[in-house]
This record gives sequence, structure tokens and C-alpha cells, in this order.
Amino acid sequence: MDFGRRWLGMRGAIGASWIGLASLCGSVAAAEAPERVFLQLVTPTTAVVKWRGGDADQACWAKKLSDLRKRNWPHCASGVSTEGGHLEAGFSSLAPDHDYYYILGAPGPDAATDVQQRFRTPPPNNKSPKDGNVHIWIVGDSGTATETQLRPPLGDGVSPTHPGEAIEVKEGFLAYNADKEPVDLFVLLGDNAYIEGRDSQWQGAFFEIYPEIIKGAPVLPTIGNHEMGGADFDIGVLFGFPPGALITFLGGTSDSADPFSYDDGDPSTVDDGPPYLTIFSLPSGGESGGVASGTEQYYAVDYGNVHLVSLDSQLSNRDPVQRQAMADWLVADLSANVRDWTIVFFHHPPYSKGENHDSDQEQAEIDMREVFTPIFDAYGVDVVYNGHSHSYERSYYMGGHTGLSTTFDLATHAELNASGAGASGQGSEAYPQISATSGADDKVVYTVAGSSGKADELDPCNPGEVLGCTPADWLQHPAHYLSLPEKGSVVLDATATSLTSRFIDVDGAVVDSFTITR
Repeated sequence: MDFGRRWLGMRGAIGASWIGLASLCGSVAAAEAPERVFLQLVTPTTAVVKWRGGDADQACWAKKLSDLRKRNWPHCASGVSTEGGHLEAGFSSLAPDHDYYYILGAPGPDAATDVQQRFRTPPPNNKSPKDGNVHIWIVGDSGTATETQLRPPLGDGVSPTHPGEAIEVKEGFLAYNADKEPVDLFVLLGDNAYIEGRDSQWQGAFFEIYPEIIKGAPVLPTIGNHEMGGADFDIGVLFGFPPGALITFLGGTSDSADPFSYDDGDPSTVDDGPPYLTIFSLPSGGESGGVASGTEQYYAVDYGNVHLVSLDSQLSNRDPVQRQAMADWLVADLSANVRDWTIVFFHHPPYSKGENHDSDQEQAEIDMREVFTPIFDAYGVDVVYNGHSHSYERSYYMGGHTGLSTTFDLATHAELNASGAGASGQGSEAYPQISATSGADDKVVYTVAGSSGKADELDPCNPGEVLGCTPADWLQHPAHYLSLPEKGSVVLDATATSLTSRFIDVDGAVVDSFTITR
């Protein structure tokens, strides 16, 4: 189901004559600021800006910020109403690989300019940007600013559970990025608005956390379990109670494949699908490159020499027919892809030993591993990013593994170094895109980066146990080079010859990295 029947045309500028009239009648009242402003669908020649709230009914763009202070500046587009109370305006006839500034409202001397409202169009075709690098920031499970204690009898439903932790992660990234280029793309790995993915939770956990990022970089999200509300859940079994003794509504526990089954847990509201699908304008028709998917639940994007694919491990993956349709689309999309680098992201990790999410036990992870990892191997995917587990876990350069963790064999499934150990992806052990052992582009690095809002321990000693384990009990998936219960985010840099992924902690330090070379 495609929730995004979006505007595609462009309209001319609304005249600014009201400014002159207002100046004759007295001072103009201060403009009301919007509550959210963010970018979508940036291509070499077009872009979309979305906003909600405020009194602006159009957006204008220019290569120079000073041009937007010209009273009759012509490059403006009217805001078109979309779902969720948003307006969106489309910019057209842009130049590839150029910086642009934009404003909401009328141009002129009193225009409300904001230096953070800038973006860069990607270069055309399979080219690197003029600066030589595509710079991507990736966060997973970052939506904890709105997470509260469980409802009674286990909590008060009000007290913040992880206050300030998502901000810590952002500040760590900003410290790391202080002397580097602006973000080109902002990728979300799901669970970016706890606990039920309500619109108000998106506001508090996303729009109010990252305003300076999302004004300047298009947002590429994927659907997590907390984007799909919740369901009644037998939480008592986690604490040793008899089955059925403690059933409560719990966000993030829906296993439905139907977006219309979204339930925010509030009986006084009418739910009509997840706010995720009414907030974002996603390229279901191939507007940003790649093959049209026909749904906003999964899609592809080209940015310079990078091809990105967002898969839906939460909804489409739950139903065999929908899962196969997504797999067929992925094969078609990757078959048509000619970009230097291919990045895939979705929420549920095929390989993980997170505290509450073991990829040997959860069906969503098992299905993604069994059905999709062979496609990644066969069609040249370079890196895969997931959330769900609130930890940082990074695999070896690997392929051909679809079974349980106990069946993973380093010598069979991973690239090895000269000593016969798993190569690190660092220094002289950087991974070649064409595998040195197979002679094909059939190896992938899998990264779990679900600790952008909180960090849990790794998998405890007993399956299903969530309490009482110590660091000595932590398990590491045998496919992983490194596993850390540490908060942070990922920065991905793609040039014409290398792809480098770095895990950045809350202090701005690089904790782990790997490089793939062409």
C-alpha cells in the first residue's frame, strides 16, 4: 500500500505585493515559525522541502543566500498540502552538484533566512561529487527521547527512560564532523520514535533532536517495529510470571504485515496507518533513481556514485507473498544498478546477538537472512546496515551464510588475512570489492548500529533471559569482527575508489572502522 500520493508538478511564484501593502499599513507581524522543516527527494535537478506549522505557504531557492532577500526573486514554489498536515514544495531546474539555499515564505529584505537551510544536489550519473566524497550519517534506534517507563503496574508511563542519550550521540557526531563537510544524506535504521511511533513522538524524538541536520540533508528512513505501534503482549513471562498473568499493551510488538493494523495504544484516537508513512515523501515511483517499487515501504535512491536501498523488514517481510514481491523488486533494482557502491539498510539484522534481539530466534531476522542475504551476495551489495539490537556489531567481510550462528565457519564464509584469521578491513587488510578468494563481488559487511539512543548489553547467557547477566556472559555472533554495548552512530564516506564506515562514540572518537576498495 502506497500512502504517498505526492505532488509532482511545479507552480510559479506567488507575488510579493502583499509586503508592499503591509508596509503602507504599518509594521508586518513576525512570521510564525514552523515546528518541523526537512528535505526529501533530492536529485541532480530537483528537490522537495516539507514543513508543518507556521504561516509560510511557499518556499523559494537560490544558489546565493543573498538572492533570497530580493523582493521579486522568481524561483519559488507553492506549498501543496500532504498527509499529516504537512506542506511540501518542489524545486525544479536545479544544477547538479551545486549548493542551494532556501527559505519558507516570501523573498525580500525581511525574508527569514537560515544558513542551515541549505543542501547540495548530487552529481549526475555514476559520478563522485566535486569534493570527491559522498558523506552519509546513519543512526539506529535513536528515538528514545520520547521513551518512558512502562505503563502501570511496571512503571508510571511518564518518566523518561533514556533522557538526553540521543542528544549525546548527536553531539558526538557533531564533534567528529566539526572540521568535515556537511552531511549529504541522513539514514535512519528504524525505531526513530519510541514507543509507538506516534506523530507526537516523531516530533519529540526526531524533529526536535536533529533540526540542523534534516534542514540540509535529505532523510532516508526505514520501518522499524516501533514505527508500527504495538499490541497486547504477555510481558510477565520475561519476569518469571505464569503465562497470561501480566498482559499489557506494549509498543514495538506488532507482527502484522498490514500497515492499517497500526495501533498507538490510545483507545481515544482513530489510527489510519503509521505516521511514518504520512510524514515522509519516499520515492515509490523511482523519482530518486533505481527501479520503482510502487510502495513507500521500500525504495531505492541514487546519490552520485552510491546506490542506496531501504528494505521493509517490519511489514512486507511478515507476509510470504509480500516478502517475495520485495525480493523480486530487489533483484530487478540491483540488476539495473550501475553505481560504484551499493548500500542496503533495514531494521532487523540477519546477524546479531543483541540483549533482546537474537537473530537465531526472531523470525523477522531469520527471514531476512534466508531470503535476502543470498541476493546481496549475488548482486554486488557492499554494506548492509541494521538497527533493532541496541549495540554496535560489525561482521567480517562475508557471504554465503544463511543458517544459525552455530553454522558459521570463518574459513568458509569470510575473507581471511595472511595469518588465516578474519581480515579486519583496516590498514593493509582493507577489503577489495572483488573478493580475493572468490574473484567476484560476493562479500558483504553487515553492521548493527542500533545504539544511537541507548545501549544494551549483548545477548545474555540464556536464550530469552533479559536480566541478571554480567559482561562475562555477553555473547558475540561468530560472524562478527567486533561487538560493543556502546552508544554511537555511523559515518559512511564513499569516494570513487573507497568506501569507509566509521563508528563514532558520544565523545566524537572513532571506535571502529573498515574500508572497501575498488
